[in-house]
Amino acid sequence: MAKKPEHMTSLIGSTLVPKNHPRIILRGKLDSLQAQVVLIQCELTDQALIGDLQDILNCLRELTRCEVLDMPFEQDTLFGKSYVEIHTQSHNPQKYFAVPAMSLPDCKFGRDYALLNTLRTAIREVELIAVDAFETEGGVSRGDIVLAFNRLSSAVYVLMCQMIAE
Repeated sequence: MAKKPEHMTSLIGSTLVPKNHPRIILRGKLDSLQAQVVLIQCELTDQALIGDLQDILNCLRELTRCEVLDMPFEQDTLFGKSYVEIHTQSHNPQKYFAVPAMSLPDCKFGRDYALLNTLRTAIREVELIAVDAFETEGGVSRGDIVLAFNRLSSAVYVLMCQMIAE
């Protein structure tokens, strides 16, 4: 095999694509997102929250593994809550946390809350990149991965609501 051009990288096995291929961009953003979680963990002192973020980090690592190996992503829980619970709680924070729906981020909630909000928005941005990476004529080819990003951002929002409720 000839030497791999520097502007190319492996997508799956020996399949080479340009480094700006949508899935390669997604992999880079997944890497950045994991780095952001670790950095936020280093800034926190609340051990329970650090543990919850470790679950999110582990989920991101599994998403990366499943995307690179072209395997189904099957995880459906984060920090002891099912994806269904996370979805339900994030869509009705008043009921579950006595937090008004659509509470806008505010510095009055503190630094840790602001850090979580930056993570939530970063996950949303990567979700959009995943949609681009897997877009097909009929939707997306990796709905499992797109759904996981949606639930991850909802999970961080649930953590934010719990923080306000406390």
